[in-house]
Amino acid sequence: MVMELKKFLASNMAEAMIRVKNELGSDAVILQTRRVRKGGFLGIGSKLYVEVTAFKEEDDKSNHGERVYQKAPNYEDVDELKSELHGIKSTLEIVNKKLSSTQINANFPEPFGSIYIKLIENGMKSNEASSIVEDISQEMSSVEARDKGKISSALRKRFENMIKTERIKFIPPSKIVLVGPTGVGKTTTLAKIAAMIKIKEKQPLNVVTLDTYRIAAAQQLKTYADIMHIPFKVVYTPEESEKISSKVSGEILLVDTAGRSQKNELKITEITSYIQNIDPDIVFLVVDATKKRDNLEDVIKRFSVVNPSHFILTKLDETTSLLGVIKALSDFNIPLSFITNGQNVPDDIMYADEIDIPSLMVKEVLE
Repeated sequence: MVMELKKFLASNMAEAMIRVKNELGSDAVILQTRRVRKGGFLGIGSKLYVEVTAFKEEDDKSNHGERVYQKAPNYEDVDELKSELHGIKSTLEIVNKKLSSTQINANFPEPFGSIYIKLIENGMKSNEASSIVEDISQEMSSVEARDKGKISSALRKRFENMIKTERIKFIPPSKIVLVGPTGVGKTTTLAKIAAMIKIKEKQPLNVVTLDTYRIAAAQQLKTYADIMHIPFKVVYTPEESEKISSKVSGEILLVDTAGRSQKNELKITEITSYIQNIDPDIVFLVVDATKKRDNLEDVIKRFSVVNPSHFILTKLDETTSLLGVIKALSDFNIPLSFITNGQNVPDDIMYADEIDIPSLMVKEVLE
């Protein structure tokens, strides 16, 4: 058995996979993919390429048709043998991973093979990408498949079905709580919503923070509240939160919570006790658009104990891909209400239905 190992350099993954298939055939195995920079001077002006390492095993036969076998290596040291076996195991793990995620499905002719790869590169799972590509490839003729506009429309239709949005009407009396992990921009987002309620909608509003762990966060929120002439209070105990909640009558109560790692179950349980005493009408789970899909799914699962009613997606301006993020949100059947795209208060926040999210997702796949 002879292993033919080759490296392929291409401008994108789709082009690389086509070259692999053409030179090594459909039975080729992807060993490794990585991004490399080539050209330029001292790194300046260099271009980013995709490098794919692939191999194909072939039988090596003599003139008499007999298979030729290589002599097994003579291992004089047990540690050497263990090292070799560990290397083989690592290689197999890489091969299995690549086969399940990025290897092109031979059943998909172009341009659908490239679309399949792009979907996976941008956060879709293999079975999800296959389902989408199978649907659109089966409904199109070979002529229609060469029409980028028709491909775009077909993808957009599938992406529209992923997105569930809901515009919140802030009507007093109501109680609204924001929760989420550390670093998602929750406090700044609350200030933007406070400005929307107070300045744009001119509704009576009180702001409360439960974040007694970060003095700077409470002070930041107090500064925003003072500028907008909004009553502000720091709450230290669950009993105090229940007392404040019971006094809500003709106003909106907007509550900030301490950011907590989704893996800190004790602290999330603590937040849950506050929320139960407040008995909110709306619980916004604030999530970060720059996070990978598996991390985002873990955040949502662990914060499910607080029963979030809506999502707020932050840092749209910092992310390079929305596809995996939106698919993660859609799997939990919770509507997306707001999207933030910067740090400026009160400007950098929009209702989710104001943004053409499907078009952004199509652009990720086709451009």
